[in-house]
Amino acid sequence: MKKLISMSWLAFYGLIALCVGKIILKYALAAGKRRHIQDVERGAHGFDCWFQNYEVVACKGNYMQYWKYCKERPDLPAGYENETEWHAVWKSLVKDEFCEVVSGNNNEHRADIRTPKVVIEIQNSGISFDVVKERVNFYHNLTNARVIWIVNAYAAMRKGYIRTEYLSKNISKVTWKYPKKWARDISGWEKTEVYLDVTPRKENMLKIWLHDGELYGRWVRKQEFYENYLRAYSEQTDSFAEIFKSLNAYDY
Repeated sequence: MKKLISMSWLAFYGLIALCVGKIILKYALAAGKRRHIQDVERGAHGFDCWFQNYEVVACKGNYMQYWKYCKERPDLPAGYENETEWHAVWKSLVKDEFCEVVSGNNNEHRADIRTPKVVIEIQNSGISFDVVKERVNFYHNLTNARVIWIVNAYAAMRKGYIRTEYLSKNISKVTWKYPKKWARDISGWEKTEVYLDVTPRKENMLKIWLHDGELYGRWVRKQEFYENYLRAYSEQTDSFAEIFKSLNAYDY
């Protein structure tokens, strides 16, 4: 059974990724199979699952474990980003085969999480509306299902830029000052669902939708989200809430 990455290692992992901008890989093709870095020996060689012409080597120290490129590294396509601690925690909830799934005739996309029923994109940094639109259409045509976006909104919530006003039946009017406009705009599409992850230690996310030019929201428990979309594809045995407790909102 896949072991959870230790929280102390995750914190260091996230710091390195953010500070130096490395492309850190958790998976690679080694000995003809897709291998998690935890499942190979130090110094093992393989190839990037997405860009299969690029050779990688397993680096395994006391605090960090990752695949790195042996020589040059590919440029990530528009809209894709280096992984942070926040990304890694969400991805740790599903089995390896549903994480970082490459799709398309030309391997043009890599979903953070893709199960037989849903595609989940986990977005921390900025992304253009055109890139989001293309990705949503690609996955919707591929799966005929909505594409779920989990958006890091820690900073906006902490600064008081996101406010909710209760209306009725768990529906609130949402005011989002300086919004991630692409996330606000696509929340009105039938092909998408958008969830704002507003603080790491709270149990809730804010599901938002745009209607007649106004933004609305509903608080959804992360445990509920997990049960609805991830439980069937997870080997998670620890308390769900414990997984997020080491994340620090001030890092994002």
